[in-house]
Amino acid sequence: MLGLPLILAAVITVVISAATGFFQDQLIWKPLRKKGLSLTQLMIVTIGLSIALQYAFQYFYGAATVRISIANPKTVDIGGVVLTVQSYVAMGISVVVLVLAGLFLLKTRTGRATRAVSDNPALAAASGIDVDRIIRLVWTIAAGLAGLSGVMLGLVLNGVNWELGLQILLLIFAAVTLGGLGTAFGALVGSLIVGMIVELTNLVLPGDFKYATALLILIIILMFRPQGIFGRRERIG
Repeated sequence: MLGLPLILAAVITVVISAATGFFQDQLIWKPLRKKGLSLTQLMIVTIGLSIALQYAFQYFYGAATVRISIANPKTVDIGGVVLTVQSYVAMGISVVVLVLAGLFLLKTRTGRATRAVSDNPALAAASGIDVDRIIRLVWTIAAGLAGLSGVMLGLVLNGVNWELGLQILLLIFAAVTLGGLGTAFGALVGSLIVGMIVELTNLVLPGDFKYATALLILIIILMFRPQGIFGRRERIG
């Protein structure tokens, strides 16, 4: 809409998204954590904030779909799989980002501190880790990556509107829950499982049945493993 080159617009989008993550934690999530809200309650608040932002976007920019690239997308056939160039580029970027995120969590001091805070915030604080700083860093990085995801989704769909991403929001929560809340690699595995189910369901079922199938698989797995694939059992009470 501003007439900027695509790469520059993408970089600005990621930077602005990361900044919103930083200020979200400073102004909203840190005060709510101090009040003792649970992870589930915080997730519900994020859903409400997401809906509010979407309707605000619709109010200021309208409901029309804006194409990112006016030219018809070119397709490439690799092993019988025909996808657009944008789809292959998005997949390549996704793989690189996933690898870098994994190396960050496993190999860096900050990454190990992040895993410690996720596992046991009280113990991490007792060992000298600044829990609030780590959580704010995670919010900043996560929001930046969400912005990058939005750019790639817009490229794959070749259009952006006020409800972009709304359809997959429930699937994202399903993937995180399936993998195990609070586990980064669990979210990765859960996303791969849900994504494969959604795409392969199209081979046997029509239309939006694919979303129902993914959620049905989620329910079945959680009946036998409520904590998710990589989640830990916790005592209640």
